[in-house]
Parts: sequence; structure tokens; C-alpha cells
Amino acid sequence: MDGTEREMIERMQRGEEEAFSWLFRKYQNRVLRMAYLISGNYADSEDIVQETFVKCYTYRKHLKEPERFEPWLYQIMTRTAWRILKKGKREQPAEEIRDEYEPDRTSIPLEAVLRAEEQEILWEAVGSLEIRQRTAVVLYYYNQMSTKEIAKAMGCLEGTVKSRLYTARKNLKAKLDAREKEGLYEKRTV
Repeated sequence: MDGTEREMIERMQRGEEEAFSWLFRKYQNRVLRMAYLISGNYADSEDIVQETFVKCYTYRKHLKEPERFEPWLYQIMTRTAWRILKKGKREQPAEEIRDEYEPDRTSIPLEAVLRAEEQEILWEAVGSLEIRQRTAVVLYYYNQMSTKEIAKAMGCLEGTVKSRLYTARKNLKAKLDAREKEGLYEKRTV
């Protein structure tokens, strides 16, 4: 964290809206991407982002250490996403991710098309995971957070995060193996 960001966090904690706007602009896209990967629905993602930043400002004085702002923000986002998804009784429809980000494959080299198809299959499998497993996978692999940081964001023990990641990997392997047996997916070895 650089000095400017720390200063903006401290100013936001004092209630300065300009500093809050600066932080919103800096983190908005990151939080939106994470919310989308967890929810699989763009409208829900926008709601999650909006509520996350409202809570961020409302509870700004609860943040004791400015250098912990980012994990604190992700913790708010994670819990907000779970609440919104639970309220709507939505599990991520994997088709939405696939449909929304369908690449134009006409002008892409074959290798890139194959990689895109593999990613599509993987994200479809991730989308079918239980919400807490999916969240752990998104935070660990996409956001590259440590298991300790994820535990803080998810409000659980680090061992629980490791267990969720282990179970998620096992479930993903089973889903991909099942697809391979059905002839819908072929593992490539490099």
C-alpha cells in the first residue's frame, strides 16, 4: 500500500467523501469481478458492489488498521454476496458466465480457441460448486489471496478454508473426469 492510498483510507475514515470516491474508483472493478465470479449474475454483482461500498462507508470507523483495508473490503463483499445469493436462493447458473463471455473464435488461432474452451469448461465446473467452495476458489486462484487472508474475508478458520479448497479441487476433478468419460471434454497434456 502506498502513502496516497493510506492517506485516502484515513481521510475516508474521517468521513471525507472525496477520499471515499477515490477508493471506490480504485476498487470498484476488482470487487465487481469477484462478485461476478461468485454470483455468476451481472445484476446481482452490481447489487453486491453497491451494498459493499455502502457498508464500507457506513462502518468505516470499524477498520482499525488502514493497511488491512483491502481484506476488510473483501470480507464485506463476501458476506454481502452470500446474503444476497441466499436471499434470492440463487446458485450460480454457469451458462450465464459462458453466454456473457462467449469469445469470437473466427479470428483466433486454434491454440487460443482450445485454451478458451478449457477455461469455459473449468468455469462452468467452478460455477456448479457450493457457494462457500466457489468463494474460496475465486479468492485463492483468481484473487491470489493467502488461506489466512481468505479465512479473514470468509469469517472462518484457516483450516476451514484449506478444507473447502481441498473439497473444491476434489469436486472439480470429479466433474471434469465425468465430462471426459462422457466425451464432452478431453484433457490435454502439455
